[in-house]
Amino acid sequence: MRGMRSLKQSALLLGVMLVAGCSTTFRPWNLSEIEEGMDRNRVIQILGEPDRVESKDGAEFLYYSYSEDFNAPLADGSTLAYEASRELRQKQINRSLRVYKYSVKLVDGLVQTYTELQE
Repeated sequence: MRGMRSLKQSALLLGVMLVAGCSTTFRPWNLSEIEEGMDRNRVIQILGEPDRVESKDGAEFLYYSYSEDFNAPLADGSTLAYEASRELRQKQINRSLRVYKYSVKLVDGLVQTYTELQE
């Protein structure tokens, strides 16, 4: 009985952590929901908390970053499957090493523009 209660509590805690984690994880495809004139609170509601905030020249900049997680495909053990997945694995590794950076520019608390930053 005690083990079952502990299991339920652990499951509940895990569920809360997953929901909380998802609410602040930046996803660049959500940028399409950002519109000129939108207020700061709505931007954060859509994109989550920025990595950092900077003020300069009368504007506020919200900075976000994104990188993909590398998940190697599982080969079925055959040489053909391994060779076919080798190129895919290399592409996934290369993509996972790249960090994509974005900024949202606010003037008077409202979105003026957003952009992907080039490095």
